[in-house]
Amino acid sequence: MRCHRCNREMAVSKEDYHYTESGLDNVYLGDVNIYKCQCGEEIASIPDLVEVNSAICHCLIKKRAHLSGEELKFLRKNAGMSAKSFAEYIGVNKSTLSRWENNKQCIDKSNDRLVRLIYANIKRMSQDEIGCLLKETIREIQDREQEAIINIPIEKLHHPGETRNYM
Repeated sequence: MRCHRCNREMAVSKEDYHYTESGLDNVYLGDVNIYKCQCGEEIASIPDLVEVNSAICHCLIKKRAHLSGEELKFLRKNAGMSAKSFAEYIGVNKSTLSRWENNKQCIDKSNDRLVRLIYANIKRMSQDEIGCLLKETIREIQDREQEAIINIPIEKLHHPGETRNYM
């Protein structure tokens, strides 16, 4: 690959990548091709962003702590919903959703659970996956603790016919 800034050939290496473009501070992608140029330019080559974002969402709905505002927003956007329609869908007004997403107000346990289940339903997770989510994750949601790091190994991304297992 050639550098768009100086047109030199860029060196490539596989590295862990802090995926801040997601809008989440705690997401790292493993074994990503990173292109580096002598001029200082760096470009991460992230394959199949749709699948990467789905993997992140899968990790978020299974985490055992309350969703942060950024995580809630990430789930909503990945579900393809506007703030207005999502707020209507979960039965709150848009300003409440805005306060949750901007960390001005903590989302309560019942709405946290509802958001996870709505996301699972919108993404058409299997009944077995939803049942597992209800039995193992949602009932044990703890108050906010330290922020969990989400590591997505690129080589474990879902491929048709394979089982999803991102963690």
